[in-house]
Amino acid sequence: MPIYKDQFFTIDPGNPPLGGTLLSVQRGEFNDNNNNGQINSGTAAGDTFNGIAITAVWRNDSITIDVPGVGIVTYTGVTLYLAGGNPAVFTPNDGQALQDGTFITSTFVFTSTNMPVGTFGPTCFTAGAQIEMAQGTRSNEDICEGDLVMTMDNGPQPVRLVLRQEVRAHEKFAPILFEAGSIGNDRPFMVSPEHRMLISDWRAQLLSGCDDLLIAAKSLFNGDTVRIVEGGVVEYIHLVFDEHQIIFADGCPSENCLPDSGLAQQEDAQRAELLALFPNLSDIKTSAFAARRIAKRAEATCLRAA
Repeated sequence: MPIYKDQFFTIDPGNPPLGGTLLSVQRGEFNDNNNNGQINSGTAAGDTFNGIAITAVWRNDSITIDVPGVGIVTYTGVTLYLAGGNPAVFTPNDGQALQDGTFITSTFVFTSTNMPVGTFGPTCFTAGAQIEMAQGTRSNEDICEGDLVMTMDNGPQPVRLVLRQEVRAHEKFAPILFEAGSIGNDRPFMVSPEHRMLISDWRAQLLSGCDDLLIAAKSLFNGDTVRIVEGGVVEYIHLVFDEHQIIFADGCPSENCLPDSGLAQQEDAQRAELLALFPNLSDIKTSAFAARRIAKRAEATCLRAA
């Protein structure tokens, strides 16, 4: 029963509030209980929103709001009716990120249907990567500065800084989804395209003669178990240590963020991605040395073609 998370407003476009009503962005959890790739209505399906049964799904509703400092914005999405008299919720599926604002108007459809889980934004896919800590595991969004994260080479290491940024999951910022087992991971998880994964198999030996190799997630794309997910909004979370480290997310080894002087030694693509997401990253001083050999562009190209 896959769990997804997405942004939503508490509102029913078919029975809208008064103009000027404040709408605040919230996060909710959707459960595709029967794992059919759809959020269906009715108790037989067993699909829920925040643990409450979904009784109707209305696709192609729209809401227009006034966003302070931005202006008039219209969102197209899906409205879910919930059991037990709970208020309806609206989640966008047009690739936009909701923003707080005041209600202006709405439109609504007259036929209930279902909602493909592929229309969720990337932030909805599970609650976040489970990071191996000094004691147990923890969701990456719950890790704080000073927490001890287990590293491959140096045991428990304190987190120096946690970088978080929400962006539209579009083009160069659309995340790479690794399905469970696709790279040794226990559960599905997503990373930014330039985030490097550690491979320690025949591919590393073939490409570089090394036992293991760091390679950008986008170079592992296969269109099936490793694929690009566009639409909605994604929150990228990077952990910074005093040195570059290999850490474990859902049992899979990958790098942490390597900022500052290390950026100058990285390929332009990753440097551009990190600085675009975190403009102040160059102010952070850490070791310039990478924890493992980083795949060269030609090697990455060969791996993609393999």
